[in-house]
Amino acid sequence: MRSLYLALVLALAAVTAARGADDPVLAAATGLTGTAMFLGSGAPGLVLVVVRGDQTLVRGYGETRKGNGVAPDGTSLLRLNSVTKVLTTEVLAALAAERKLALTDPLQRFAAAAVPAFEGRPITLLDLATHSAALPREMADLPEGANPRAWPTRADRWAWLPGTALPWAPGTIASYSNVGFDLLSDAIEAAGGRPYPDLLRSHVTGPLGMTDTGVAPTPEQCARLMVGSGLGGAATCVDTRATEGSGGLYSTGNDMALWLRHVVADPTGVAGVSQAVYRLRQAMPAAIGFDEAGPMAGLGLGWVMVAPRGIEPALLAKSGGGAGFMSYVAVAPGRGAGVFVAVNRVDLAMFAALTETANTLIANLVTR
Repeated sequence: MRSLYLALVLALAAVTAARGADDPVLAAATGLTGTAMFLGSGAPGLVLVVVRGDQTLVRGYGETRKGNGVAPDGTSLLRLNSVTKVLTTEVLAALAAERKLALTDPLQRFAAAAVPAFEGRPITLLDLATHSAALPREMADLPEGANPRAWPTRADRWAWLPGTALPWAPGTIASYSNVGFDLLSDAIEAAGGRPYPDLLRSHVTGPLGMTDTGVAPTPEQCARLMVGSGLGGAATCVDTRATEGSGGLYSTGNDMALWLRHVVADPTGVAGVSQAVYRLRQAMPAAIGFDEAGPMAGLGLGWVMVAPRGIEPALLAKSGGGAGFMSYVAVAPGRGAGVFVAVNRVDLAMFAALTETANTLIANLVTR
């Protein structure tokens, strides 16, 4: 009973860490819901970002590390994990708009080694961005002692790729692939003629003022990193350029608020290109690894489309997990609402309830 009381105190105290809570609708919608999300997560801490039109709210709950008594806020550094992928595809869409690449380009055009094909069908950038390149989820098991966000390196994956046999034709079956997104960021780098982090900064994070989002945190930023927990344990705060396209990004609630406002405000611009549906589930013989936040109906560039259900509108969503964190982002296309949530605990069973509550929160803000 005492532990529940302390958790309630911590959760309610965190409301004072709200940023941009001028919109009374956002404040009302997130008050009890945010506390319930935190208590249900079992995580030491939780950061919640909600956007409605031009209004934004950022709240922190619990502690940045179990037992330290420090509540997270909009400046607390966290791991995006696979939410990284939808920023990668925004850079991809921006370079496509500049005609530096086309989604239909074969990966071989930008490759550092021979790229396998299936009976003459090559892997395209679109295949990589929609998890339909016939590549495995990972190259192999994580080597003992390796940081999960600093392996495999670029050299590792390009040494591995030429000897990989594709089990089916690219573009036919969707099967979740992290290594595919790291190969995609390598192709983006080759097409853009600059290191990928520079392209991310020039096309997405820089214009939006996302100063804490990147793959090479400074000592000052590392000091603000929430400490992960749960399955697999926490990972050290290191340069994560090796997985810059798939899951390596660090960010903060404040930065994700800037990005979410941009995403919901620009449904027909570059962000909208990545949100279009390119692979319909019903058109594929199989779709593997996409249903953790609701049944996947289609795939955008990195985004997972969830069809409307009951009171919930159609959503574009992306989840991520590992290195001591789980994260989730969802937007209601064309409805001006979105949610981002991150917890410093890895627990797959907990995460299903967390995403369901986040989706319901959007439904509370989008009623028609």
